[in-house]
Amino acid sequence: MSTNSRRPARAATALAVLAAGALALSACGGSTPGATASTSASVDPTAPEVKEFSVAGYPNAATTQLSLATSEGFTAEYGIDVTLQPAENAPAMLAQIISGDVPIGQVNGFFSVPAVMEGADLVVIGELIRGVPGGQTVEVRPDAGIDSVADLEGKKVAVVGLNSGHQGRIASAMLAEGADPSKVEFVSLGWNEMPAALEQGTVDAVTVIGPSQLQLKNELSTETLLDLGDGMFAEFPDSQWLANGRWARENPNTVAAFQCAVVVKGQQAVNEDQDAYEAALREFGFSDQAIADDKKFIFPAANEPAQIIPDIMSEMGWIDKDFDISTITIPLPDNC
Repeated sequence: MSTNSRRPARAATALAVLAAGALALSACGGSTPGATASTSASVDPTAPEVKEFSVAGYPNAATTQLSLATSEGFTAEYGIDVTLQPAENAPAMLAQIISGDVPIGQVNGFFSVPAVMEGADLVVIGELIRGVPGGQTVEVRPDAGIDSVADLEGKKVAVVGLNSGHQGRIASAMLAEGADPSKVEFVSLGWNEMPAALEQGTVDAVTVIGPSQLQLKNELSTETLLDLGDGMFAEFPDSQWLANGRWARENPNTVAAFQCAVVVKGQQAVNEDQDAYEAALREFGFSDQAIADDKKFIFPAANEPAQIIPDIMSEMGWIDKDFDISTITIPLPDNC
């Protein structure tokens, strides 16, 4: 099947969100959408223009560095007070960022790239996590008769957000096996909805992480169909901090403060202090068993351009031209 023939699969609702966001930005008279913000040379992370703000994200392992940045005093050190605003999925967070409801959110390139290409003004200011083996998996019931990703043709698969990184990787893995991802019915569910949906048979496969992954393994003895952090997806750039571009240009010191406190020092704390990391997991509802079974992600104190994401999107036909993600990636400050 040709790349072009898969393009109609793009979710209409996603296009509606992107178009509405682009119009909203146009009405606000922002600068050129997608333009790279200033480099770290001229910013002062200790003098933030905005001191209190919320960021949208999933209350799970991926945002433990924000918890530690607060509990360890890094945000206070840089003069900012950051609150996590829990979100259900990436499209909702994307809409909040574009509208200015929150300045920053946990949204990866599978959503930011097409949004920018539709005219949204967005920038990537930091990485959250990179994948590890067993960290995020696609699970099926043992009696499902689904032995490979090729068997997903004609099946219903739950992902956290349509046209997401999960859907993209599943589709890419299917293409690698000569299967047709357009024959899969992808549906969007929240993390906590996955176990019940698989148990009740409303979907044939689910994408899971952390407690929901453990629940399925324990209660349904599910089998892992695809590891989203191993093989062709080893160390995959799972999640990034995305910011409203206009807000970032108007508040470069605040962006730098967030980068230093959360992306740099928060990530380092997660990597170096296992007890503090586990305490953060407990705050997010992880049981002792879930923590014991946790597959700790890679938490890079970095903001490397995640070029593999637009490359996969181009392969899938989700975008119709090449995109250099470095053009919307703000480097970390060199004066943290």
